[in-house]
Amino acid sequence: MKKSLRLITLILCLLFGPVAYLVISMKGMTFLNWFIPAAFLLSLLFLGIWFLIFGKAAFKVRLQRFFIGIGVFILTGIAASQLLRYEGSSSGSSFPKFSWKWAPEISTEIEAEKNALPSAATSAADLLNFLGPDRNGKWDKLHFNPDWKNHPPELVWRRPIGKAWSSFVVKGNRAITQQQNGDNEEVICLDISTGDELWSYADKGVRLLLEKAENGGAAMGGDGPRSTPTIFGDRVFSLGSTGIANCLDLTTGKLLWSHNVIRDHMGEIQRWGSANAPLVIPEENLVVFAGTDQRGATLIACDIETGTTRWIYNGSGASYSSPRILTLHGTEQIVSVNAKDVTGLTIEDGKELWKYEWPGSYPKVGQPLKATENRILVTASYGVDSHLMEISKNGDKWTATEIWKSIRMKTKFSSAVILGEHIYGLDEARLACIELETGKKTWKGEKFGFGQHLLFGNQLLIQGEEGFLATGTISPEGYTETGRVDALHSMTWNVPAVAGRLLLVRNDREAACFLLPGKD
Repeated sequence: MKKSLRLITLILCLLFGPVAYLVISMKGMTFLNWFIPAAFLLSLLFLGIWFLIFGKAAFKVRLQRFFIGIGVFILTGIAASQLLRYEGSSSGSSFPKFSWKWAPEISTEIEAEKNALPSAATSAADLLNFLGPDRNGKWDKLHFNPDWKNHPPELVWRRPIGKAWSSFVVKGNRAITQQQNGDNEEVICLDISTGDELWSYADKGVRLLLEKAENGGAAMGGDGPRSTPTIFGDRVFSLGSTGIANCLDLTTGKLLWSHNVIRDHMGEIQRWGSANAPLVIPEENLVVFAGTDQRGATLIACDIETGTTRWIYNGSGASYSSPRILTLHGTEQIVSVNAKDVTGLTIEDGKELWKYEWPGSYPKVGQPLKATENRILVTASYGVDSHLMEISKNGDKWTATEIWKSIRMKTKFSSAVILGEHIYGLDEARLACIELETGKKTWKGEKFGFGQHLLFGNQLLIQGEEGFLATGTISPEGYTETGRVDALHSMTWNVPAVAGRLLLVRNDREAACFLLPGKD
């Protein structure tokens, strides 16, 4: 009996790790991968306990060896903590990235490049908002040649840049983004034709990782600001990682007004930093910022000219999506993905028209998308499902009801796009397609990592997480790649920005501008 028990328990200890790995892998959600090393360590602990109970050596010897093993493990951990520098995630899977403490930052090795392309200066167009004019990453028409195999994009310039997950916005020859420079958060303006810095504005002593004592886990997402600025008229509106909202002069970078939309309203800094692009509402002379990630001042509307707070929406807290203006049942409204729900608000005073409950403590990043006349699609990972909802109106009463929910489009850091009767996006790093009507899987294809994408007609432009750019045609039958170029050289979560035929890309180390090939 004891011999059988000894063998069975040994087999169970040996199988624990592989079985845990298979179960986690089948879930298809990479945030669960943290349980894999935990399962491995538990396997070792179980084997140690098994050795204590069933080992053939004297108990005193077994106990001594058991504690020696634990001691070696602890000493290895101490040595690693002294020799290695934690640098956040190695990818969107959230697995950690380490380097030797004496190793230099990779960004210092990036050399600036410039190519004389006279046509670059005349090929730009304004891009005033995050993810394009409708803030949904979608353009109706293709305005570049997608045959990159025969007509690849040409490099205009490349340069080092400070850490940030922000994207670019463009007006005229000015390209605006954000970066971390030491302990200062900066909004910077580059000449789109050369990459030269025209101006910068710094919030001194502002850095997300200085807040990590109260903001546990921030380092996992890297350092620096996350939000993309918005341009309106001759003004630039930015939101820093800790909630500092700035209004800057587009030409000079001069500060016109500033407001901490989190701390001034007694809120909490979002765990991974504010990542919400400001929303300008011209007809109300308002700019709307996201606030706390806990219940309280979720959206704050400020006067464009003075920065004075005009209204506050006290909701479930902000998430990592950016609010949009959508028209439902003939009513223009602010649609926002929040920490625990999705809401529609009046644009003039921020009053809640409707609310769709969407619980879950993990971040929701994707933009809310108008699927049909009065239906909205929201997508996310972390086990909270993607949802298609119907917005109804009966007199003055608004309601939001679920049409379906699905695990088939788990957009973690990116937003899905809708084309015809199908939804396309990066489902936990793999390009996938599902039915709009049912949420059922149509196909799941190539792995691009936790990157980003933009849609031009039926042509998808993809920024792979490893830094490459690819473009290809999408349809319910699949994805056909038409070209790929080596753009950046390290992990890239930033959204690419297309301003006319100029394509701006960046990550937390380098930025580059490419001239897209013209259409014949």
